[in-house]
Amino acid sequence: MLQNLHVKNLALIDEVEVDFGPGLNILTGETGAGKSIILGSVNLALGGRYNADMLRKGARFGLVELMFSIENQELIRQLEEMDIFPEDGMLILSRKLMEGRSVSKINGETVTMGVLRDVASLLIDIHEQHEHQRLLNKRNHLTFLDVYAKEQVEKPKQKMALAYRAYQEYSRRLEASGMEEKERRKEIDLTEYELHEIESAHLRMGEDEDLESLYQRMTQSKDLTSAVAQTYQYTSEDDRNNASDLLSRAIRSLQEVEHFDEKGTALYGQLVEIDSLLNDFNRELSEYAKSFEFSEEEFYETENRLNEINRLKAKYGNTVNEILEYAEEKRQRLNELEHYETYIENLRSQTEAAQKEMQSCAEKLSKIRKKAAISFTKEIKAGLEDLNFLDVQLEMRFLQEAKMSALGMDDAEFLFL
Repeated sequence: MLQNLHVKNLALIDEVEVDFGPGLNILTGETGAGKSIILGSVNLALGGRYNADMLRKGARFGLVELMFSIENQELIRQLEEMDIFPEDGMLILSRKLMEGRSVSKINGETVTMGVLRDVASLLIDIHEQHEHQRLLNKRNHLTFLDVYAKEQVEKPKQKMALAYRAYQEYSRRLEASGMEEKERRKEIDLTEYELHEIESAHLRMGEDEDLESLYQRMTQSKDLTSAVAQTYQYTSEDDRNNASDLLSRAIRSLQEVEHFDEKGTALYGQLVEIDSLLNDFNRELSEYAKSFEFSEEEFYETENRLNEINRLKAKYGNTVNEILEYAEEKRQRLNELEHYETYIENLRSQTEAAQKEMQSCAEKLSKIRKKAAISFTKEIKAGLEDLNFLDVQLEMRFLQEAKMSALGMDDAEFLFL
């Protein structure tokens, strides 16, 4: 429950506090007294749109605060799931308004505007002037019913939407399938040509990525070979100062202390292990160097293959995988064209089956709605009787739409009899 509103430096308001009690609270006053400002400040505190023109003239900042008492355990649980914890059953939403920006807090902790709005949606509903007129528009009546019976109609509505889209797709394909024999022969020739061009290239999945990596390796092989060779020189080939030779000398020198004590033995062992690792490294480095040795013929073949693939990419897809997918689509299309009568007959059967499924889903959804409408109108009548509208005769009348939609076949309207 909203208990208190605090407003400072907003429009005409210097500072004001409004306390709210249980039940109906009414703000009254003549035109220009500030009722709209009070209601607008509530909206601001809940995360409504703000601009600097709303500040009181000459004020550096404005402030709006709402204090709520929270007793509903389900509401407390929902707030705690959002890491919002009422203190002693109270929750304070505040928003400091400054030039060009604002800062929102909940119980003194700064929160984002998104969090503020999510919390606000759990705490309060704001209904605007003339909102009741939506009730007079019969286009909204079916929506009201679906909201009331959400648990019953949600899944049937999803099935209805899927069935409708499937029928629309099959109908579109069937409508677009009509062609003359000359046109069919022309498309067959083009499809066969494209398939031959792709299939004769003998592409494999991911081949373009592998070739591009190899081509890059080839074009950079000179610099890479030089770097590897220089490294190998430092570690193995230099007659006087290579690492392997110097390490061997160090091992021979340390042999004198190998058996002197445990520490000497350990150090000698480490040095021998380093020498072994370096030898392994030199062997692997030598093998690595060989991987950069390419003949002109290999380079020419790789370059030509990449050119061929890039030519196909320009026509059929951005990658080899996309080209292969395109080819598979064309194979299916060629099969349809070569067995055109069978294809059309299958498409008609699929369209008819989709239409039946759509009709079935629409009828099931309509049946659920009509059942829910009975209890919905009873509850509305009971509410009206509580307001002393006696002997009210209300029903929801269903009409079948001339054209099916993703929402089904129903057109419904509340009628007072």
